This record gives sequence, C-alpha cells and structure tokens, in this order.
Amino acid sequence: MSAPARIAQLDERTIGHIAAGEVVERPAQVVKELIENSIDAGAKKVTVICERGGFDQIKVIDDGNGISADDLPLALSRHATSKLLEPEDLNCIHTMGFRGEALASIGVVSELSIASRPKGNPGMEIICSQGVNGQVQPIGMSEGTVITVKDIFANVPARLAFQRRPATESSKMVDVVVAHALANPSVGFRLENDGRKLLDVPSSTRMEDRMFDLFGKAASELKQLNCPTDDEQAPGKERWRGWISIPDTTRGKSDDIHILVNGRPVAAQPFLRSIRRGYKTRLMQGRHPVAVLFLDTPADEVDVNVHPTKSEVRLRHSWRVLERLERAIANTLEEIPTEPDSDGGIGALSSLNRVRAPITSRDKARPAWAQSATVQLDFTGEKATEAKKVEDLTPISSSPITQRTLTGEQVIAPALSSEERELHRHSGGGSLPSQEQPLEGILNDLPQMEPLSQFADSYILVQADNELLLIDQHALHERIRYERCRHLEQGWESQSRITPLIVKLDARQQARLIANEDKLLELGFEFSLEGQSCSITSAPALLDSEDIEPFIHDILLDVDEDGAPLETIEQRKDHIAFMKACKGAVKARENLNISEMRRLLEDMRRIPNPWACVHGRPTALRIKIDELDHHFGRHG
Repeated sequence: MSAPARIAQLDERTIGHIAAGEVVERPAQVVKELIENSIDAGAKKVTVICERGGFDQIKVIDDGNGISADDLPLALSRHATSKLLEPEDLNCIHTMGFRGEALASIGVVSELSIASRPKGNPGMEIICSQGVNGQVQPIGMSEGTVITVKDIFANVPARLAFQRRPATESSKMVDVVVAHALANPSVGFRLENDGRKLLDVPSSTRMEDRMFDLFGKAASELKQLNCPTDDEQAPGKERWRGWISIPDTTRGKSDDIHILVNGRPVAAQPFLRSIRRGYKTRLMQGRHPVAVLFLDTPADEVDVNVHPTKSEVRLRHSWRVLERLERAIANTLEEIPTEPDSDGGIGALSSLNRVRAPITSRDKARPAWAQSATVQLDFTGEKATEAKKVEDLTPISSSPITQRTLTGEQVIAPALSSEERELHRHSGGGSLPSQEQPLEGILNDLPQMEPLSQFADSYILVQADNELLLIDQHALHERIRYERCRHLEQGWESQSRITPLIVKLDARQQARLIANEDKLLELGFEFSLEGQSCSITSAPALLDSEDIEPFIHDILLDVDEDGAPLETIEQRKDHIAFMKACKGAVKARENLNISEMRRLLEDMRRIPNPWACVHGRPTALRIKIDELDHHFGRHG
C-alpha cells in the first residue's frame, strides 16, 4: 500500500490561473467584468474598443471616478476591493462587483494595463504582464479610467484552443453591452470591433428610448407589463416591471428574454417556466416571447454570490416572485386579442374554455394572487357561453364517370392548358391535388388502391385489396402537402426576389448576421446591410414574404454558437410546412373527380405516415371484407 500523497500549498501563480479559469471564460466575459467596474465607478459614458473579437486587444474607457495612484497596485491583487468591508456586507450587495477577483484574474492570462485619473489628480498607469506587476508610472489622459487587455490566453494555449471564432466573440460582446445598456439607461455605451462600430447608444432618461435605441422598431411592438392591482396587497416587497411581446411575436430560442434583478443582468432560464405559464396556451410549443423584465427586490432577499461570473442569483422567496411574474404576464395579455386561426376560430380561447373550472362567487371576491394557488383563469374571468348549433346540411355526392385516355389507360390528373398552369402557379389560395407535383420515392406498405366514389363531398371510398377505406380527403391532403413542403429540397433552393425585402435588425442581430454570413448563404439567403436594415435579395423559394423575417430572426438565434446544430431552423421548417399544409389542402365538402382522388391515393403510398394528418387526426377508416361478411351474415 503506497503512502498517502502529501498536501502542498499552491503557489500564487497557480492559484491565479485557477481563479482565472472560473472568472475569465472568454473575451466577452472580460468585457462584462470591465463594464461592471466602470458602472460601479459612476461612469456616464463607457466605450469598448476591440481587435479581432478581443483576442488581440480589449480597451474599455470610462469617465468614472477613477482609481487613486496608491490603490493601483491593490487593484491587481486578488480579493482586494472597495465595495466590501466586512462579511455582513455580502448579505446586502448593491454594486455590480464585490469579489475583487476580475482584474487580478485577467492579468494572469494577458498583458493588462490600468490607467486612471481621478478628478483633480494626474493620470497614473500600472502594467501587469502574465501575472507580474510593474511600477506605477505617470501618463497623460482625461479624467476616468482606461483598461487595456492584450493577447488574452496567449500564455494558456489549452484555453485558447477552446475559444470561438473572433466573429462569434464580437457577437457575444454585443450581447454583453446590450444587457448592461438595458440595466443602465442613464449610461451611454459604444462598442467597436476592428474599427467598425457595432453599437452606439446615448444616455437616456426614459427606458422606452433606450429600448428603441437597442431594438429599433421591435421595441414599439412590446407591451408594458401591467401587474394586477390586487398584488399591491400581496405579501412581499418584490415588484416586477418591464415589457413583453404579444403572443404573435415569438422567437425560436429564449435569447431575447432579458431578466434584470436589481439592475443586474442574470440568466433567464429559471424564469422561463413562469413566463410560459403566464402566456397560458397563447404561446406555441417551442416558441419564446420577446421580453425585458426588471425585478426590484430588497437586496437582502437576493444572493448574487452563487456563481463565479455572477450570471445567476438565488432568491429567498423564489416561489412568490415567480407567481407574481406569471400573474403580471397573464394580466397584461387579458386585453390583447389573439389572431384567429385560418378557420376563423381562436384556438387558445377555446382550449382555455374547455379546461377551465367554473368561477364561483366566492372566487370572484378573492384577489388574483390568492386565486392563483387554486384555479387558472381564462382571459375574461367569465364562463364562456356555448355557440348556438347550426343545422348541418350534408351535401349529396354524385358518382363521377371514370376518365380514360384514347389508349384505355386511366387518367391520374386532367390536362391543363398553359394559361391554366400560369394561373395556378401565381394563385395565392389552395391547390387541387392534380395541380401539384407528384411525390416520388420509396413506396410504403400500402397496396394499390382504386377510388370508387366520394361521399358527402368529404370522404373518398377506396378499394385496397380486401379492404374498404373511408378516407378524409382534407386530412390526407394535409399530410401529403406537409411531406412535400418539408422534404422537397428544391423548395429550399435560393430564389432571387423581384423586390428586395427590408428587415430591421438590432445591434445584436447585425453582429450575428455579419459573423455568420457563410451559413446564411448556405441556407439560400443573399443580403446586404444598409445601416440598421438588412436588404434580402434572395431567399429559399418555399418562403413567402411574410415568412422571411421571422425565419431570419430564428436563424440569427440558431447560428449564435459555432458548430451548434440548427435546431430552431428545423423547427421553423416544420412550422412553415405545417402552415402551408393547412392553408392549401383540399377542404371538406369540396367536390373531386376520380382523377383527383387517384392522385391523392398515389401520393398517399409515398409518405411515411399515411394514417394521420399534421394535427394527429386519422386520415382513414379501414374496414376489412371479413368484417363486412360477418356483419351481413355471410360466414354462416
């Protein structure tokens, strides 16, 4: 048995590298730490200048209070800070930083210089190269502080190997600056990378102006959060405020949900479930709203010391805070109508009315915050009245004569003149099966089928070997159209637009667009940037004009990380195929001739799941001939 390993005290250099591994993840994290120091110093203007995504150089310039010459060496020491004096101060933190680790950790993995000039004092500078501090030297400069970080991770090749592309890192820096600009509207921010301005927002006294500067026109479409008046009497001092998007404005990822706790940007993940519950059924599965939400809570009820990068917080009364958020969103959306479905109905409202429990008079007297523990309210708070039933007049179908060609072969689709083809090509409505390109590929296990007739102009009677099929023509055509739209590669080929489509982008989206131009070209998009606008000159042929802008928004979320799978793009393709399948399918009570029925059946044999439509409803009822014989007593 070997002797136990002896415990040795790590040297300061090794300790510094370990701390740097926790605090300094990437260049964007360096920008975050330096911006927070500037804000704590009372800066009213912060400028960030980067080269090659921050890998060559990061320079942060502010007009804050500065650092005195005597304190400059301490600024590079670990756990040296002006923001804490005793352990009890950790229970009530009001500053962005408090650990005193950032500058020391950054100095270990880069060449760091700090130049500062407090008001009424000369400027002084200190340089730290790969963890070794130099002497304090005078320097000419304006009042404030300039921190320069060069060659980050140059002495840590293993860490450098795991970094993202410079273009991706510059995009992340935009995210960081936008988050802090939202938290500090009175501070002006400017971000440059390789001499190109990525963001420039002036200081503002109104949050609406700050959001417009950051998000452009999209900010005007957000609705201000309206908390229930009853919540004013609810227990607790925490309060939510902010803005949310209407249910029809969504994204494929939650990146456009900004949560700020006492002015500190934090990760949105812990709040997503409450946000979705607040939207109830008005938010499509897999979609996320756009939101800027501020939580104001007593400092002693939030713990910001739970993560090295301070990106997460712990709330003392998290359940109460999350319920308040849910009620505030639901209350805000009460007066916002939902867009009707293609059939004129509003699915979200009807689904709520089906599952909602009746509201008693006792419940009406209770405030919303008290009711939320026992019952979910619909948008009106009243029991929905049932629509009057309308007499259903079933159409009487006629038996069409089977068409045949001169050679005696059966016709699969009627011939169209060139004028008819041109008309159908440019029509905006649905199309008949005979006007669509036949599906190709492997046949499924369905046998050869023969259409017999149509019943009630809605169902096709079909003979398939020893079975009789009753097929819902609308449900089957939906499934066929979905498979055609989803898997037809030609539909996703690039097509030039006659008129360019102008899409407004905010600073973060522009940075992601520039960083991922090659990926967008692969997806079939060609574009040019003109100020804050993107001019789309080519797009996938399958996308209609109204589909392009939301598709672009989802792409810019999906390509944010290098090498990540395009998950939301695949979901968006599914959604577009789903919508096109619904809108263009043959309707019930629409008369079809035999050739059109036969086209549907031929396509039915070439789809992977012919037995359910895109909504999950069955497409066919199968009746075996043995069952008919048994019913009519033919088995003896």
